Amino acid sequence: MERRKFIGKSLLIGAAAGAAAGAAGTAALAPEFLRPVPLPGKYTYAQQGEDVVLWQILHHTLGIEHPNYLDIGAHHPVFNNNTYLFYGRGSRGVLVEPNPILHRVLEKERPRDVLVRAGIGITAQAEADFYVIGGSPDGQLNTFSREQAETLVASSNGRYRIERVLKIPLLGINELMRKHWNGPPNLLSIDTEGFDLPILRSLDFKRLRPDVVCAETLEISGRRLLPEIMQLMADNGYEVRGGSFVNSIFVDRRHIV
Repeated sequence: MERRKFIGKSLLIGAAAGAAAGAAGTAALAPEFLRPVPLPGKYTYAQQGEDVVLWQILHHTLGIEHPNYLDIGAHHPVFNNNTYLFYGRGSRGVLVEPNPILHRVLEKERPRDVLVRAGIGITAQAEADFYVIGGSPDGQLNTFSREQAETLVASSNGRYRIERVLKIPLLGINELMRKHWNGPPNLLSIDTEGFDLPILRSLDFKRLRPDVVCAETLEISGRRLLPEIMQLMADNGYEVRGGSFVNSIFVDRRHIV
């Protein structure tokens, strides 16, 4: 009984102290933070919320009102898309998508963006084989990498297959940036199923430095981060400042130091 009285007395004292402290700090808080209702959340369209982090860095931290973007491997205009949140908030950019099946829906849903119906090449070749993966309902596993396509099929226990191979035109990333911005975009987003590293290696970081880069750094059919991409970005003056299980977000070091 005495123990219960002591505990009860302590709780009352604590509650009174908390109420007094709260009253003292009330004037410093916005009214909506004191209402017992849920505060507004944040929409995300990316695979694992990467777009919210990217917007926070570019718009809020770097102060760019309408960040532009180069979205390589844009895929669907909304679903699992890293740049649709930017588009919805007034930004514009360039969407690179090699899969012809997606071109019509990209044009319809993103009319202010420039759609490039091609892939990004890393050599002087004008076109390359594009592997369409059967068994993937959304086509996100399609790739220019024969090695990645074959690895995916071999490790899927029959779930996936190479359904067909298309000949797709290729463009250089440096030429693309110079054509549309005469320099780098604020955001470079890459999701090319196995070609992120070669594309980043082909980028002229000395002259064309995006403020922020989002790249897929998870190895195919695994859980290991690709150390080659992490090292390449570090060597070129970028630091990891966000990401997810699949993607890493790199910020140009000039904005940090």
